[in-house]
Amino acid sequence: MRNPRMSAPHRTSGAWLDPAGTARAGMHSMAERLVFPPIVEGLFVRGLSGRVTPLLKEQLRSEGLNLDRPLLPAYSLESWIRCVSLTAKALHPQEPDEVAWRMLGERMIDGYRDTLMGRALLGVMKLLGPRRMLSKAQHGFRTSNNYTEVRITETGPTEAEVWLNEPGMLRYFKQGVMLAMSRAAGGVAASVEVRAFDEHCVTYRVSWKDSGR
Repeated sequence: MRNPRMSAPHRTSGAWLDPAGTARAGMHSMAERLVFPPIVEGLFVRGLSGRVTPLLKEQLRSEGLNLDRPLLPAYSLESWIRCVSLTAKALHPQEPDEVAWRMLGERMIDGYRDTLMGRALLGVMKLLGPRRMLSKAQHGFRTSNNYTEVRITETGPTEAEVWLNEPGMLRYFKQGVMLAMSRAAGGVAASVEVRAFDEHCVTYRVSWKDSGR
């Protein structure tokens, strides 16, 4: 697993992170980053229903997420990261960390579609198709937190580079989220690859086959 704490941006397949974007991402660290109930409900209440063991539930409670009580109005990003990390290790112990986090991101969207907000948002995405769905990604991610910034660079009719200011291992969780969202939008043979990252942000290559939209 790559160490997310590195002094210079990581480069793969010829893609570099935008230094200006990295600097802007750092500005958000001055204010508390918060995660909102829809994403928490999508993963832990809906997506993982029946899979959270008593031990994991107790571990989550110690990190501030009590699944036996109504969800709080918001959770700190640090608490969310620790909860996802605990869950990835508990439910997918045989998988590499990046795979386990990606699987939870996909599972979150599966659960999110069962929420009122998720049904509405994913319904719109299905009508838009994957290309136009990406243009609405900023709004979609902002229903789940107060910090995400998105920049889209179209690199072809059925592919784009997507920059997000997601820190650390959350890059793989959001990889799974974007993969599931692309599929929900009707993307055929959708693929989301991590192209470049540093400790503050990540760039993905998103691609799909043309389905006529």
